[in-house]
Order: sequence, then structure tokens, then C-alpha cells
Amino acid sequence: MKGFQFGEHIARVPHEVFEVISDPRTAIGFLDNISASTKLTEGPIGVGSTFRETRLVSGKESSADLRIIAYEPDTRVGVSTAAEGITVTYQYRLSPEGDGTRLDWTCELEASGLRRMMLPIVAAIMKKEDGDHLQRLKAYLETS
Repeated sequence: MKGFQFGEHIARVPHEVFEVISDPRTAIGFLDNISASTKLTEGPIGVGSTFRETRLVSGKESSADLRIIAYEPDTRVGVSTAAEGITVTYQYRLSPEGDGTRLDWTCELEASGLRRMMLPIVAAIMKKEDGDHLQRLKAYLETS
């Protein structure tokens, strides 16, 4: 497994942070490279909910289907997507910290066969593309 991890303190209570990170459609509000996000499943958001996200990656528009794989209100959200033999899983873990929330974000990449050799390169590209994700989320939550 390859990937990366970031953490951030956000001056909002866990419930407010969870409301934003558990709904991929809100990312349009704070991530410039996401142009669209649509919920594909009926009902409330929870494990099994799927979304189609469209973003600019290296200057090209690309869409991916995201699936909620973990959903523990105010504590944890897991989102997974797969493309070209590589599975990407984002895990968000929230805990109260001082006057706000400690948010730890992990990106894990998995593949089998020859695709495994590409994981360090893909992880580096993703880290560059998404490395400021938590800082943008923090700014969005703390100023809205």
C-alpha cells in the first residue's frame, strides 16, 4: 500500500466538520479543481452512497465514481474510488481537540500485478494535486 497522510486542527466542532466532509458535493465550495459532484443513489448519505465527481487532473477533466465505505457520524468517513486497476481510499478521522476538531486524513492506494509498480508515482501526483485539501477545508469552514 502507498499513500500519504495529513492532519489539521479546525476551529469548528466535529459535527460541523463531519457535515461537510461526509457529503462530497460540498467539495465544490472549497476545492478549485472540482467542477461537479452529483449524488447517484437515493436516500440519506451513508455507507453505500455513491457520487460522481468531475475534476481537473493535470489540466484534463476527469470523472470518477466515489463510494462511501465508512460512515460514523462526527467521528469517521471513508470514501473509495477505483480507476484503471488502482483503488484509492480516503479516510477522514475526527476527534474533539481544544476549541475545535482534529481532522486526520489518509489516502491509501492499492493495486495488484504490474499496477503496483505505478503506486509511488500515482501517490506523488495525488499528493501534489490534493496536498492542500485540509488547508482549503479549514479556510472554508472557519470563514463560513
